[in-house]
Amino acid sequence: MKKQFGIMLAVFAAASLFFSGCASTSGKTTVTKNDGKTYELTILHVNDSHGAVLATENGEGGFVSMATYVKQVRAQNKNTLFIHAGDINTGSALSNMFNAEPDIVSFNNMGCEVATFGNHEFDGPLSKLQQQMKISQFPWISANIKQGNKYLGKPYIIKDYDGFRVAIIGLTTLRTLVIASPDKSLTFIDEIEAAKEMVQLVREKEKADIVIINAHIGDVKEADDQNTSIMLAEQVSGIDLIVDGHSHSFFAEPKIVNGTPIVTANEYGKYVGNGVMKIVNGKKVDFTWQPIAITTKAFPADAELETLLKPYIDKANASLKDVVLKTTDTFEFGNRLTRYQEMAIGDFITDAMVAYVESTGVHVDGAITNGGGIRAEFPKGDVTRENIMTVLPFENYVYVLTLKGSEVVKLFEFIGSVKQGAGAFAQVSKNIRYTITYDAAGNGKISDVTIGGKPIDESRTYRIATNDYMAKGGDGYTVFTTSIDTYNTSMLISTVVIEYAATLKNAVTPTTDGRIKVIGGTLP
Repeated sequence: MKKQFGIMLAVFAAASLFFSGCASTSGKTTVTKNDGKTYELTILHVNDSHGAVLATENGEGGFVSMATYVKQVRAQNKNTLFIHAGDINTGSALSNMFNAEPDIVSFNNMGCEVATFGNHEFDGPLSKLQQQMKISQFPWISANIKQGNKYLGKPYIIKDYDGFRVAIIGLTTLRTLVIASPDKSLTFIDEIEAAKEMVQLVREKEKADIVIINAHIGDVKEADDQNTSIMLAEQVSGIDLIVDGHSHSFFAEPKIVNGTPIVTANEYGKYVGNGVMKIVNGKKVDFTWQPIAITTKAFPADAELETLLKPYIDKANASLKDVVLKTTDTFEFGNRLTRYQEMAIGDFITDAMVAYVESTGVHVDGAITNGGGIRAEFPKGDVTRENIMTVLPFENYVYVLTLKGSEVVKLFEFIGSVKQGAGAFAQVSKNIRYTITYDAAGNGKISDVTIGGKPIDESRTYRIATNDYMAKGGDGYTVFTTSIDTYNTSMLISTVVIEYAATLKNAVTPTTDGRIKVIGGTLP
């Protein structure tokens, strides 16, 4: 599945150099300021784009539309800064196939000036990230990641504009150590302590007038020990603006904390944040901001970027016919049987979810997905990417939740209450087993639940992989919203299954192993 970088880079190099994306980190330049004059800086930002190169079926997002908007703003505003707040990696099959090269080509073309390392930049080997940094025409920054005595990228960059100097400092969530697999050679420093040091340094040494933190730390606490952008603003002075990522939050307006505005631009390239800062005598005097919805209707495709991306898209489309799995027989779907009983296709999908999460270095106790999210069968013989995407057509992402044992008990009580035929019927991975007994009225009662071969222990916690829809309480799974530690892997379930299938060397026989035992009930 993984391809070498740079296969097509030479073809695109000339066009991609339209914007340099380079920034000085020298403190030597003297910025000329006119006393009392009001200067403006337009800040465009995106975060958690996660391989969303193409627009959705509803016309949301898409880099060719984003490029149109970004270039329009650049043409209208002399001082424009375009930054990415992390997690370029991990998401669509198109992006994953080329190790995010189409994404980087796109941001090069849009003139991205700087990107912060997100936690998903560390999903693969360090060599993959280093190659991405090499082909990026913009610097990668983080003031709290070091390799030995040096920073992995740059801790900050300096940009000089007419009338003012700007420092952009990068920060990466320490959650990366838990939810990704960073190379052992890397050291992560507390985000807030790193910020305090760097803000002082850029103010005093670099003589920065404006300090922007480009953070991938999130505004929503996923765990008790997580530092958030809210905490950053509360504890660190001297910050003019925090551009945040990680939580995939939608803001209608900035959050103002301790006088510092915090902004973020949702997810998957659906929005670009647009902020305008007014600066007088090197001081911020005003800041306005709004999220701009990127749609194919509002912003037609940028022809230049469309041309650059076409070879990638054509190759990815052709790969839909690639055979990624061989089966000895049909993985049946029947009349939506995944809503009634254990099915081989449900076993395969949930086992693939566990395999993916485990491959990132994160242990999970099992996976649960709703039978209603499975929509077709795997055919006998050759199974293509297209077949798998037909089975899993929804843009559902794999989430990992941490639940107290007492909440896991409630989870399975709910699973036992689901009527046969309902989309909420739970398909589970091989480390989970349960029995449902239905009475004559079709009411179910659950029993014999085990996880990892043992009954649920209410005194411990469990990590469960599921999909984003269920993680947010969909299909009645409100107990999932009690998770004490939640993160989005940002991998589509369909992509996870495709990658899992590609690792299997021999033809797979559709079998069930009794992980779900149904007593009574009726089939369609």
